[in-house]
Amino acid sequence: MDPTTESVLIFDSFVLDLARGVARADGVDLDLRPKSFAVLRHLAGNAGRLVSKQDLHQAVWGNVVVSDDSLVQCIRELRLKLRDDDHRIIKTVSRRGYRLDAEPMPLSHDRGSSRVSRRTSAPRVAALRLAALPRWLLVAGLSVIAFAALASVPPIANGIQRPLAELASWLAPQDHGIVPDRDVERITALAAEKQLPLPAFRVRAPANDVPDNIRRFLGVWVSDEGWINSHRQFMMIVTNVDRDGAATGYLVNGPAMPHSRTPGPGFSGGFTGYVLDDILRYDGNSGLHSASATADGRIEFKLVFREGGTGVVFLDPLWTFAHPGHVARIQP
Repeated sequence: MDPTTESVLIFDSFVLDLARGVARADGVDLDLRPKSFAVLRHLAGNAGRLVSKQDLHQAVWGNVVVSDDSLVQCIRELRLKLRDDDHRIIKTVSRRGYRLDAEPMPLSHDRGSSRVSRRTSAPRVAALRLAALPRWLLVAGLSVIAFAALASVPPIANGIQRPLAELASWLAPQDHGIVPDRDVERITALAAEKQLPLPAFRVRAPANDVPDNIRRFLGVWVSDEGWINSHRQFMMIVTNVDRDGAATGYLVNGPAMPHSRTPGPGFSGGFTGYVLDDILRYDGNSGLHSASATADGRIEFKLVFREGGTGVVFLDPLWTFAHPGHVARIQP
């Protein structure tokens, strides 16, 4: 498959938007570095086939000489963002290269759509198209449909109630990993109160060999007053950490306030950062993000903007692995 002929591809449970240069999971953009996205794009364009390291170097870096470690770091970031811990999606072929073990299916063009219809059933195609949309939009639409159905003729409502419930469960799974349901409910309530667009998240238990200074970041953290000066609300969700210091999760901003630097409604995005010297750092599109623990158990989060200036926000622990069951500033 030539990825330049399609604008949107779906593989496994992810959406690769070539026109925008992003990959999405559950309707949330995965904030990949440009080189990592280029590696994913090339692997997707050769899905099911072995792609040599030399081929990837040429496709992504061209004539620029880089070490193999640059490619290894890109593959590592992709596996973290794609939740590919078991290397099920991106296979390593020892000493030769890599293979994307998932066949992308085109979404946007008629020619691509016809190929999909021959390979899979109509319900599967519909499900894949739905998966490309943000979950909140799908859940909101289902809520309207369910209300209309339940308010209509009883036999019709009774017949559609169960399929709607099953579809809603598929679109909005309740598996949040190691975070108990009661805490998820409280976190969801506070996010709604602060108008934070909470993404679908799953916190994974760290391995036993992950140091305490790394695992302390694992969990859900939220602002009380918001960003200093602007008061825009903010949340950090760290869903996975490993012993080498890699950390993945989501950064969530509420709607803009009068003095916010970036206008617009609330938004969220995935991130991959690294813990070094007890500080979680992430180099994103806006600038350099850093999170460090304070003496009173909070997180001081800083964003050094690329065009100049620094934003600061303090985060309280909502639920953390270090203090399971603790939900700050929320009462049942």
